[in-house]
Amino acid sequence: MGGDDFFRTRMGHRFFEATMPKVADELERLNINLEALVAELRMQRSVREDGTHATVEPALASNSK
Repeated sequence: MGGDDFFRTRMGHRFFEATMPKVADELERLNINLEALVAELRMQRSVREDGTHATVEPALASNSK
């Protein structure tokens, strides 16, 4: 069986039908959390530039399934 027949195997089917969608979902979740983190860091930097030193708690997106 050639390498291009992987999708025909049980493991290949599971990979494309279950594993890859999970990977895509987790990448989306990671991106959401990174965007929230960057926004939080920018907010903290702007607060420091204004001369105030208020503590701001991180507000990471929680996307639990």
